[in-house]
Amino acid sequence: MIKVVTSAERHTAKEGPVHSEYSFSFADYDDPGNAHFGCLLVLNDHMMAPGHSLESHSHQDLEIVTYVLSGQLLHKLESAGSKELLEEGSFQVLSAGTGVTHSEHAPVGGKPVRYLQMWFLPEDRGLAPKLSHRCFPKEQRVGRVEPVISSDAGTGENLQIRQDVMIYAPVLTDQKPVHLSPDGRRIHLFLIAGHADFSCGKQTFSLHPGDAARIQSKEEISIGKTGEDPAELLIIEMP
Repeated sequence: MIKVVTSAERHTAKEGPVHSEYSFSFADYDDPGNAHFGCLLVLNDHMMAPGHSLESHSHQDLEIVTYVLSGQLLHKLESAGSKELLEEGSFQVLSAGTGVTHSEHAPVGGKPVRYLQMWFLPEDRGLAPKLSHRCFPKEQRVGRVEPVISSDAGTGENLQIRQDVMIYAPVLTDQKPVHLSPDGRRIHLFLIAGHADFSCGKQTFSLHPGDAARIQSKEEISIGKTGEDPAELLIIEMP
């Protein structure tokens, strides 16, 4: 199964200073036929103007992954009395567990912040909340398909998520393709920037910025950049 969802097919939501593109049913976008892909419930692409915020709100029993693409995002975890400034290239994993309250802000006087936010079902309910983050600069991810987030604890530099999920964020700067061997696991490809082609079996598809592909196949997947600009990908592997 391969389904390509173009950037234009995403749902656009703009509330004042926040512009969002929803890949799945979310908030005012109610589409039961597009509610999730495996354990991935949400992939929102947000752009927030300086000095504005998504006000305090609560979550429970979710694994929330945030990736800051540009600018800075101030994250406040009110339920724990903490805050952290996430720079460009930062990934954050918030395990909501038994319940958290948090808010997100674009600092006054800064640049607009663009960030991706993903929600996953956790492996178990009622876990203790947990928060972690790490910066993975783009230059360290050139041509490398190594996880930035996985279910493994304490191995390498990757962050831990409480679900059988692997997240990669390679940057392709030359014509050398990268390869995935999913062996029947689901793969969600999201093209952040640049242009890329991917092939699976005898099929080849082209992706433009904001396009995504939902794949479930035992065939090897090959991904290569096209055009002159680097291609940045988000690759999510899951059951």
